[in-house]
Amino acid sequence: MRYTKTWLAPLLAALSMPAAADLTNLNALTQDQFRKLSEDLGAAFSYKGVTPATSLGPWGFDLGVEMTATDMRNSDVFRAAGSGSVDRLFVPKVHLNKGLWTGSDIGGFYGGSSELGGSLWGVSLRQAFIEDTATSPAFAGRLSGTRTTDLGSLKVTSLAADLMLSKRLTIVTPYVGAGIVRVESKATGFDSETFNQGRYFGGLNVNLGIINLAAEAERMGSNTSLSAKVGWRF
Repeated sequence: MRYTKTWLAPLLAALSMPAAADLTNLNALTQDQFRKLSEDLGAAFSYKGVTPATSLGPWGFDLGVEMTATDMRNSDVFRAAGSGSVDRLFVPKVHLNKGLWTGSDIGGFYGGSSELGGSLWGVSLRQAFIEDTATSPAFAGRLSGTRTTDLGSLKVTSLAADLMLSKRLTIVTPYVGAGIVRVESKATGFDSETFNQGRYFGGLNVNLGIINLAAEAERMGSNTSLSAKVGWRF
């Protein structure tokens, strides 16, 4: 129980933090700086599943509190936009995945950024093409999308397609995946920025019965994201 509290306390604290100041000086950026800002935010706000490829089944679910930390490659741009120097962006979330029939899972989350304010939500649909068995790993495809709200005139959306592999080893399930993310970023006074970024990721899910722990590392473009989740998976 003490180990569970160690994971859970910082995540709950982050979720309860008041929203920080917005990007109050966004219009001071050049178009090139806006593109760099969009790349950093796209990496931070794209969908992070933090779950293996194994399907949950029609009665299964995966509920957790999650934190993602993404390194910002252009902290000087954030400073110019009025948010102060941001070297790492933390995005706490509440995340739910629900199993369906025929190997499909649906997922969704709601969260936000304690550094920038605003909110973020996302949805996903995952389909297991091969189930995890004694002789084969699970192989799945995932489609996902995210969108920001309450960031003033700034709107960042993403759509992603990923392929995943995972293999259950008693209570531990390692997984890997790769895909492509399409990011669209809009703000008053700028041309919209739309671009594709490749990504690859890997993680580990540990199901202890009464509690489920998961961690994931992702590389998207030039940005690295680390995610951790604690909750329940049945």
